[in-house]
Amino acid sequence: MPFERDDGTPLDEIALAQRPADADRFEVREAIVYLDPRTGRRYRAPAAGEQPPPHGVTDLASVPSALWGLIASYGRQSAPAILHDERSRVAAELPDRGAALAQRREDDRVFHTALREQGVPRLRARLMWAWVSADREFRHGGALGWVLLAQVGLGVLAVAAAVALAIVAGPWGLALAAAPLIAALPWGRTAPLILVLTYSLAVFGPLLVAQLAAIVVFRVVEAIVELVTGGDPASVVRPTVAPADRGEPTRG
Repeated sequence: MPFERDDGTPLDEIALAQRPADADRFEVREAIVYLDPRTGRRYRAPAAGEQPPPHGVTDLASVPSALWGLIASYGRQSAPAILHDERSRVAAELPDRGAALAQRREDDRVFHTALREQGVPRLRARLMWAWVSADREFRHGGALGWVLLAQVGLGVLAVAAAVALAIVAGPWGLALAAAPLIAALPWGRTAPLILVLTYSLAVFGPLLVAQLAAIVVFRVVEAIVELVTGGDPASVVRPTVAPADRGEPTRG
């Protein structure tokens, strides 16, 4: 198995503690070790208490709660996500932004490798890699990172326009869908990230919108029920986070 304990035995369970009991974060109770098959490097995610917080703390896969129906925040991706959380903190602590960006690029690659070794399907693993990589460019890429993300947004619009043109003017309108591919070429080794983000958003965007719309309707109904019954309507916005004022315990 690619993931191990400190003593080299296979990682057959992940020990986590939800602390406090109503929080949206978990403490890692036992260190997790990963051996990268490409480089042979040994990576380690420490247990809580080994280093100052937030080391040793995880939210598992950082999937927005509204999208859990599409990609779960836990499962085969749990161990890679815990390791990636730790590696992201290590990169963020580097004093040089360029060094942090380079470190994250390698760590994001390791994340994808670990996902595949854990049996996460190829498309899902690639999408998860793309979104953590987008976060990397946002946090450490500076102005160039913003340009990259803006290009992704324009690429999605180009693909949508291509579909609209194809409906109106025939199949030749789809030629515009190749524009993001051509525009990505000057980015060199970063081009695959732009392409995955652009075309995945273009293809799955409608599904995401439908998912979010359903969540909004449900949250509105929840808020109305809370308001009518004298509860706290604001508590439905982030259901995994406990209200700051805990005067009365939440009843099931």
